[in-house]
Amino acid sequence: MDENNTDMDENSTDSVGDEIQSTPIDNDAKAVNIGSGVRVDGRIEGAETSDISGTLTGTLKSSNININSKGAFSGDMSGQEITISGSVDGEINSEDYLIVNNSANIKGVIEYASLQVSYGARIQGTLRHRGSVQSYSPVSTDEVKEDEINENQEVDQ
Repeated sequence: MDENNTDMDENSTDSVGDEIQSTPIDNDAKAVNIGSGVRVDGRIEGAETSDISGTLTGTLKSSNININSKGAFSGDMSGQEITISGSVDGEINSEDYLIVNNSANIKGVIEYASLQVSYGARIQGTLRHRGSVQSYSPVSTDEVKEDEINENQEVDQ
């Protein structure tokens, strides 16, 4: 290292004796990224975006959660928008929508407001819809024709 060079960029490291010091990077975006091959055990709360390509065991509370195809999660997760392409074993609680892609392998309890599952995804467990469920009964074509005839007669009169 050149002793006369005093210009350092924001993310560079300073060498002081044998000790290396680094300047912290500001993360105002509240983003969590667990890369492929990285294993984390613990609790993550308050993140806006969580992108998991490695392995996370524990609790995850984030607004937007993405478990990539190489990612694995074990524990309890909750968020507004959740997309799963990898492996999940545990409880999933989605406040807005849950997208399960074809490479997903899920085992556990899933609570959702809106659910989209791609062909080929593997889900084993319990699905619970959050909010009100509206029931519908199939209507035969004969009933529809009778209703149309009755409505036409009322309009003519």
